Parts: sequence; C-alpha cells; structure tokens
Amino acid sequence: MTPDFLFIGASKCATTTITALLNQHPDIFTPPHEVSFFARDDLYAKGIDWYRSLFTAAQLGQIKGENSNIYTMQEIYPQAVERIRAYSTDLKLIYCVRDPFTRIESYWLEIRSHGGEVVHHDFNTAIKLNRDWLIDASNYWQQINAYRPYFSNEQILIIFFEDFKTNPHRVLRTCFEFLGVDPEISIDTTLQMNPSATKTMPSPVLSKLRANPLYRASVQVLPRDLRDPLKKRLFFKPVSERPQWQPETQQWVLEQLADDTQALLNYCGKPLDYWSSFSQPAYSPIQHL
Repeated sequence: MTPDFLFIGASKCATTTITALLNQHPDIFTPPHEVSFFARDDLYAKGIDWYRSLFTAAQLGQIKGENSNIYTMQEIYPQAVERIRAYSTDLKLIYCVRDPFTRIESYWLEIRSHGGEVVHHDFNTAIKLNRDWLIDASNYWQQINAYRPYFSNEQILIIFFEDFKTNPHRVLRTCFEFLGVDPEISIDTTLQMNPSATKTMPSPVLSKLRANPLYRASVQVLPRDLRDPLKKRLFFKPVSERPQWQPETQQWVLEQLADDTQALLNYCGKPLDYWSSFSQPAYSPIQHL
C-alpha cells in the first residue's frame, strides 16, 4: 500500500480538520494522526515497509494520503523534500496557507501548549530567537518552491485557510476534484479539530524555574504520576487571548515575509491585500482563536 497524496502543511492552517473532512469521503483513506515519516529521522529509520503498513487499512480503490505539516518546515527538517522525491514524484501535494501573522501566533501558542521550552516563553522574544520554528515556515512560496523542481504545477494544490473558513464546502470540492474522487459527496463540515482556544499554556514562571538547576533537581525527586498533575495545576492556564505584537517585532516580520508573500499571492491569483496584515500600516491581530 502506497499513498497517492501528501498534505504537507502548513501548521495551524486547519490541516488536521481538513484531513479529517477529506477522510469522510468514502473514496479517501488517511491514517488518523500526522505521520511525519519523511521528516523525522527516528521514523524514517523504521523503513518504507513500516510506512506502507500505515495504509493497509485502506479499502480497495480508495485514494490514500497522509497529513504531515512538518514537510514544509525545511529549516528544521531539511531532509523531507529529498526523501519524498526519492520515494515518488507521482504523488499529489496539497498545501494550505494562512495569513502569516495569525499562523505565527497560533503556532507559538501550539508549541507552548505542549509544555516544553522549544520556543521562548515571551512571544516577541521567540519571534527572532526561534525564527526557524515560527517565521521560516511562513515563507510559503519558498517552502513550496522546494518541491516544484520534482512535482509539476498540476500535482500541487495550494488552498487558503481563509477560503476554507468562509466556504469549507467549496474548498473540499476543489480538493476532491484535484484528487480525482466524486466532488458531490456530502461532508459534515461542522468538525473543528485542534483549536487554540481549547489549549492550556505554561506560565512564564515555569520557564524561569526550569532554568534553575536546583528546581530541576528537586522535581526529579517526585514521581512522574505526581509531578505532572501538580505541574499542570500550578503552572498551566487556559489560553485566553492572542499574543500581542510589539511594533518593531511586527515590522521586522513584515520585512522578512513581504517579498515571499507577494510572490505566493501573485502565483495563486490573489490580490496583494488578500491578507490584511500586509496591506495595513499597523497590524492588529485577528481576535479569534
């Protein structure tokens, strides 16, 4: 069993939800979770047979695919594109993009909600300190161009998060037509998976404590089944608001992404003011989670 398509990102662009909706189609099969096989060395080491085993539950005649957002995070996972190319250049690729500023906000919230210190606890500090996680994956044109020497334009479908929010049925129909399955199938689009508003985040206090060797040594004394619930109760709070941009940080990000964003929008036939954050002198984050 081999996949016919890959949903390659980007993170926090409704890819999990869209994949689940695609999977409602009787002629489409996807594994229930992100696979990340071609990006992560530990998974790639399991071999192609392990990867193919993820699709053995597919029924005869079903189109098979998988969703792995980190396939368009080249700065973190530089081997992904080459591994995919070596596996097959007959695949179809779906790539969903979103206003880069709101994607960055949501992805910072997502990573922080996992409880680790992959990105800095202060949002504006993280923007520059962890740009490989937060900024570079929003250079959408750069990310997808890494695939274009190996996959024709007809093999690549770029969709927009904002279009999906406005008219999910139309976007799904476009995906179905692209994949060559019946576009008239009725899909329940009320499903929403992995929203930021349902997450909890660690307090910056916890990040500062983790920098203290005495604290790190002390917590190791506690059993994990006691330590983890206590940590959640004391230091994790529900996400209640979007991160707030400092003007200079916002301007710096705009400068990093402006040319790439214009190239993508031009290619996709979108107006240059499609994302308001690139058409207004002052960026104000959208107030939704």
